[in-house]
Amino acid sequence: MSNIEQLAVFNDQDERVGVASRDHIHAAGLFHETFHCWFIQDEHGERLVYIQLRSADKKDYALRYDITAAGHLLATETPADGVREIAEELGVHVSFDDLEPLGTLSNIVLTPAILDREWARCYAYRVREPLTFTLQQEEVAALMTCKLQDFAALIAGEREEVPLCDVHTGERHTLLRPQLVPHPQSYYEAIIAALERM
Repeated sequence: MSNIEQLAVFNDQDERVGVASRDHIHAAGLFHETFHCWFIQDEHGERLVYIQLRSADKKDYALRYDITAAGHLLATETPADGVREIAEELGVHVSFDDLEPLGTLSNIVLTPAILDREWARCYAYRVREPLTFTLQQEEVAALMTCKLQDFAALIAGEREEVPLCDVHTGERHTLLRPQLVPHPQSYYEAIIAALERM
């Protein structure tokens, strides 16, 4: 399916300049548009951030920890359509009006396999009541929570590992920095700063 998905192409000033297939965009390293949503929850005086464990079936970054829910926006879509990613991956239906904008961030990951240059439209969703997550197994292996201050310390290099809690089983796990999808340091720092201000 990915070879027929048509995405909007952007320049390095975040101006839309055309349309191309997803495969061509990744092969050529063209800027395109993605939707990122980070779930947070305040509990017992501490802020938690939700982190997904990518499925073992994923083509890229299998079994790495990543954004709560994220995905590519098609050429015909706007960021408001990104809520479909939340519904598909987590089985939770939220309104775009309930998301808090965190801004657009440059998210560039260049590897031998893929040249990924994204303009990431970033949002946060504040969990205010218990949610029932139904994970899309082809995409998401598990959903974890992490204390935001621990996550910040990991990103800053102040901690080598931090604890995670599986939202379904309550099992404890350990997160190491190399287990995260390699988004740029600047991306993680900007997201954490925005989540801390909320």
